[in-house]
Amino acid sequence: MDARYDLGDDYRLVGTLCPDMKLTLERPDPDVVTAVTRSADLLREGRGPLLDLVDRAEARDAAAAWTGRVNTVTARTGRVDVDALLIRPDGCVAWALPTGQDLDATPLVRALGTWFGQPA
Repeated sequence: MDARYDLGDDYRLVGTLCPDMKLTLERPDPDVVTAVTRSADLLREGRGPLLDLVDRAEARDAAAAWTGRVNTVTARTGRVDVDALLIRPDGCVAWALPTGQDLDATPLVRALGTWFGQPA
């Protein structure tokens, strides 16, 4: 479980299996009760999740062309070291946005194209 694949990014989570995290899913309607799930549950559909953990709209926007293959999930968790994660269907972290870092969409788009094909 401690293997780390070289995916061309030095951030410590990229290339590792995503840790199973308790997630509180955000809903667009504030009157709807939020749902609680685990990050591992998001892999059951066989699609890659893009976890937006601090409401970073620019990360969701960069992945919009892959909505047919990637589920974008806005959620809260106890992690404080990362703002967003792109996870392959096998559970490996393909891209990460460290906390507070400005988004350069190029590495995210590259990871999306590498693991999920050309945008629709």
